[in-house]
Amino acid sequence: MNGVKKASLKERIKYKFDNLMSKGTASRLLLLAVITMTVVVAGGLIAVMLGGPDGTGAESPGKSIWFTMMHAINTGVLAKEEGTVQYLAVMTVVTLVGIFITSFLIGTISNGIKDFVTDLQRGKSRVIEEGHVVIIGFEDNINSIIDELAMANENQQDAAVVVMAEEDKIKMEEAISQHVPDLGNLRLVCRTGKPDNPDDLKVCSLETCKSVILNMSDDFMTVKTILLCRNILDECGNKDACIIATVRDHEVLQPARIAGGDRAEIMYFQNTIARLMVQSARHPGMSEILAELLSFRGNEIYVEDDPSITGLSIEEMNMRLPDSTGIGMVRDGIPVINGDLTEPFKPGDKLIRIALDDDPLVMNEKAVIDEEVFEKQTETDKEPHTLLILGYTDMLRQILLEEDAYAASGSKVIVAAEPGKIDMEVIPSAEELHHIEVDIRECRIFKRNVLEKLVAEGPSSIMLMSDVELENEDADARTLMLQLHLNDIAEEKGEVIPLTIEMNHTRNQRLSQMMRASDFVVSSSITAKMMVQIAEQRHNKAILEELLSEEGSTIYMKPAANYVTPGVPVDFYTLRASASRYGEIAIGYKKYAPNDTYTIVVNPAGSTTESFSGQDDIVVVARG
Repeated sequence: MNGVKKASLKERIKYKFDNLMSKGTASRLLLLAVITMTVVVAGGLIAVMLGGPDGTGAESPGKSIWFTMMHAINTGVLAKEEGTVQYLAVMTVVTLVGIFITSFLIGTISNGIKDFVTDLQRGKSRVIEEGHVVIIGFEDNINSIIDELAMANENQQDAAVVVMAEEDKIKMEEAISQHVPDLGNLRLVCRTGKPDNPDDLKVCSLETCKSVILNMSDDFMTVKTILLCRNILDECGNKDACIIATVRDHEVLQPARIAGGDRAEIMYFQNTIARLMVQSARHPGMSEILAELLSFRGNEIYVEDDPSITGLSIEEMNMRLPDSTGIGMVRDGIPVINGDLTEPFKPGDKLIRIALDDDPLVMNEKAVIDEEVFEKQTETDKEPHTLLILGYTDMLRQILLEEDAYAASGSKVIVAAEPGKIDMEVIPSAEELHHIEVDIRECRIFKRNVLEKLVAEGPSSIMLMSDVELENEDADARTLMLQLHLNDIAEEKGEVIPLTIEMNHTRNQRLSQMMRASDFVVSSSITAKMMVQIAEQRHNKAILEELLSEEGSTIYMKPAANYVTPGVPVDFYTLRASASRYGEIAIGYKKYAPNDTYTIVVNPAGSTTESFSGQDDIVVVARG
């Protein structure tokens, strides 16, 4: 083009040199080798032209080049050299060039090694594992997921988990080791990469993995990553690996399921967590029961394939199981929780049971039941009550609908949150609500006088919701401050107000426990537990959905006086038999102490004997 100044030769040479240097250590070493050979060959030939060291010209070109190379790579040779002035001058120049090249060579090799180690630290090398779990994303519940995987693989000798995220590899390893110091037999491998980059995903060795957990907060990125993982798994022929992901927006649920096809298990936890919040407000301790059943520590849900169950019903087996509780069956691949308790198992059916570990199924002789202590279940009219919800949550709509389903007519829900926080569009309409009246209030809930006025309205229970717009730690700090205020207000009034608290981190839950909250729902922990359950055994999803769904059977707490005579010692076999009269399965109990604290026992041994008061509850699996 006219008017454009052409680059000079010097500029072109400099540009070519810069491009060469930018290609890395190998190109720099190649350049040094070319310069060295050029100097050595030129110096050797000049030495021959000058007649060699003594000027006689008896030395051959090959020998001269060899000795010149010795001068270039070993500066000590020059001190012992003898010859004519011209020869020594040439060798001096060769030696000086050699000093420069050697220094540059050492620096280049040192930098190359440093770059290589840095790349290794950044986690760019391909993972060589088999049967491992891949976690993509590094959101806050990563530690809960790793902790659950560590417990799930306590008996495995060579279990591995690969974590890939955009964070620095070393920082990820340090963060995990700080919060999960004991990984047991589980090996942790971290890699740095982008979830939407196929090359980075392939580094995680998806072709040999057992499952892929997507741990990301962005629903749209989650859907995109589901598509990428599905394509990679299909291309590499890994037919058994499944993708586990959660979405926060119900509108994204169907697209995510379409993206994953039969490869993915997509979960939407808003309804489950909302139901758990409502149940915990009514029956403190519900979250503790669910957390134990979902965790790999303590009692778990197992699927038992044992021919000895053929011909027996769940009702009969629960009179013979000494240390586990049958809650359902898997027939033709479909789980049924608390179905017909008298229906016998057929060949090929599997037993769903709650047990402390996965030891083989043990059945004793049928227990002797004392039917004289049986009590008749009485239906009491529910009384209207007032629920106070402090703080806004994305689950507000689900919570209000769940509360409406269980509340007595004339009940009231007060929702109090900071001005501008509440999205009025999510509030159910009057046509959708049949039993409760919703009172929305925008006020400064962190001010003492505002809280006092709200508590003065006499709520039967209070929910403290985590602020979704804040970082998890900041949100938990605000929740703890609210709890301090409410405990102090209740103490001044001489009342005990049940508190159900949503926490983001279990460590903050421990702080809150010191202030005697009634119950906690750590939503991130519940989510992590369910994801790991499915990652370890994919069929667990159908069982958990059946157990936690709105329809069918789920977990309840009911007064112990509905089953056995208060104050009379009974064993748990008798409680199981009493519950089965109503088509229910007793799986535990909650006993209160004189100071209003309680103890929850899940899956007690059949021979465990207790006496229950009118305040105590029996934990049952029952139909809605």
